[in-house]
Amino acid sequence: MKILKKSTYTIIILILFVIQAYPVLWLIISSFRGNIDLSIKPFSFPTSLTLDNYINVIAKSNVFLYMKNSTVVTTISLIIIVIFSSMASFAISKFNFKWSNKVYSYFLIGLTIPYAVTLIPLFVMYTHIHLIDTLFGLMLPLIAFSLPVSVLLFVNFYRFVPNEIIEAAIIDGCSIYQVYFKIMMPLSLNTILTVLSMNFIFVWNDYIFSLIFINSTNMKTISLGLQDFIGSHGLTDWGGTFASICVTTLPTLIIYFALNKKVASGMTLGAIK
Repeated sequence: MKILKKSTYTIIILILFVIQAYPVLWLIISSFRGNIDLSIKPFSFPTSLTLDNYINVIAKSNVFLYMKNSTVVTTISLIIIVIFSSMASFAISKFNFKWSNKVYSYFLIGLTIPYAVTLIPLFVMYTHIHLIDTLFGLMLPLIAFSLPVSVLLFVNFYRFVPNEIIEAAIIDGCSIYQVYFKIMMPLSLNTILTVLSMNFIFVWNDYIFSLIFINSTNMKTISLGLQDFIGSHGLTDWGGTFASICVTTLPTLIIYFALNKKVASGMTLGAIK
């Protein structure tokens, strides 16, 4: 009976692994195939492989410009997200002020707001203050929608940290800023890495806000720039599209696999004492 259960679990895991891995493997293989081969038999074994797709992406497209824009947006956004959410969470969890719970609830309300309902008001506002087609204007909603879950993670961790540590540091002469930078920040390293990795994927892969607020080629991010491979009358350079997707998803995969264990521990840290 135990052997049957073990075999069943193994088969189920293998099936799930194939379901998850097949699209990724198909994408990688398709990035080395020609457009004619993909058009005739997209899901069959390739008749030949070529590097032309990658050569065209590197030499003839604006992929690296789009990656640079995405890197700027992602880097600045993540720095602001970590600083703002950790500072706010430190005040909410460790300062006994009157409105701490209401401020915390205010942040959590952001988890219930869909992105779509903010697009029209933001577009009208951006038009009046001239933030359309700017990277700064793109960063603002990305930061705003990343703060609620980031505050949630930081508050859960900071409440786990004993108050005696902070009291001892203050007795030794630390200011509140020294307590934050020298004690709380080093202790919350796993939570910081969790916030960075989660929001990196969200900000790097953003499409909706980029589509609405970015118009010029020089300001496009990588998710929006993939539209360049769609030609007139809907003709698509599928080989170039798949090659560019492989190139642009590489940073996401590196971040995920590098921080996978830290993310798992950061998500559960503070759940129990």
